[in-house]
This record gives sequence, structure tokens and C-alpha cells, in this order.
Amino acid sequence: MNEQLARDLERDIATDPRTNELGIRVQVRGDHLLVSGEVASEERRATVIEVVREHDTGLEIVDHIMLSAEPGPGGPGHEQIEPPQRS
Repeated sequence: MNEQLARDLERDIATDPRTNELGIRVQVRGDHLLVSGEVASEERRATVIEVVREHDTGLEIVDHIMLSAEPGPGGPGHEQIEPPQRS
């Protein structure tokens, strides 16, 4: 039953148009629902947890979702390239 619940939640997170997250893992541990993985933004993390809450499992949700370390365009780690100057 616990494994089936975890698989159902993972499937819903992967297929829900609000999330479409394939890398999220769900585990049932006692009376806790452990949600882990990596997403691109805080907003996406909140949406994943929202999808899990919609299942109303009665289990306490433990959010172990991490934000992706890869910066977006123009963020740290990305070099801004200036166009060549014309003479």
C-alpha cells in the first residue's frame, strides 16, 4: 500500500501539467511522506508540494526538494559576451 501510494504520487507529479517533474521521489516512512528531488525554482517546489497535498493522505509531508544549482541565463556562472565594436 505505501509503495503504491508513493508510485501514484510520483506519477501524478510527473504528469500533472502544473509540474511535469520526472525527478521527484516520494517515500512513505511511518506517518511521514518524504518528497525529494530537484526543481528549477521555489515556485515549482511549492507546486509539487501542492500536488502532493491534493491527495490528502493524512501523512505529514517532509519537503526535501532542492533547488537546481544551475543558474539561468545571465546569472552567476554565465559570461556576458559583448558584441564586437565596429570601427
